[in-house]
Amino acid sequence: MYLWPSQFFMDRSVVLLIPMYNPPSGWDVTLLNRYHTFCRLFGQKIPLVLSNDGSSIDIQEGVQNLQNNLGSLFNYVSSDKNQGKGAALKRAAAYIQADTYLFTDHDFPYTPESMIAVLQNSMSKGGITMGVRDDNYYDDISFFRTHLSKLLKKLNLILLRLPSNDTQCGLKAFDNSTKNILLNCKTNRFLIDLEFLLAANSKNVSITPVVVKLRSDVAFTRFNAWVLSKELGNFLLLIWNYRIRKQK
Repeated sequence: MYLWPSQFFMDRSVVLLIPMYNPPSGWDVTLLNRYHTFCRLFGQKIPLVLSNDGSSIDIQEGVQNLQNNLGSLFNYVSSDKNQGKGAALKRAAAYIQADTYLFTDHDFPYTPESMIAVLQNSMSKGGITMGVRDDNYYDDISFFRTHLSKLLKKLNLILLRLPSNDTQCGLKAFDNSTKNILLNCKTNRFLIDLEFLLAANSKNVSITPVVVKLRSDVAFTRFNAWVLSKELGNFLLLIWNYRIRKQK
């Protein structure tokens, strides 16, 4: 459930951060439509920062379309080489100043109601608000992705001691006082969500879980086995740095 924005919310500056790499054809039209739906429901037009993570395909036509339609609301940053979601997200956050930041993927995979719930919780409570996927998340995803997600959740539950074990939900919001924690994270790839939460937790920053729902028409990309093997190493490194080493 979400609340219509009060004047208190309307007076606060908010920005939407969107990391992106090699989007599918028509990505800009999808982004525009879902962005406008979100803003209409929220009752306020929100600036966005699109962070291109060194895409190997030409996305300039789509970028120009966004610029033409959104004008000063649209901000664009780009890297010459692919570094990972974490690097793209940090680049976007460093580019702009706001009271509250909300980040999601370029296809807006979560319902606009879920996005608003996460955003409003962060605006009212501060700290970090982490989306937590409901049980229906597993209804429409592959066998492999389901069991990978559940395995990561179990490991998180045992090892991490965070407010929720669903650390990899790609919908989160945070306030400006928490921004430097994100910018100081070392992770440049998929596990940026996890390090951000661990780093904030180590500094006693408030972390609030909010249940969110996926869109019914969301499309998933395939996992790359090489990337997964590297992320396993990164996961173990984060456990060492934030849980084992800190206890010694």
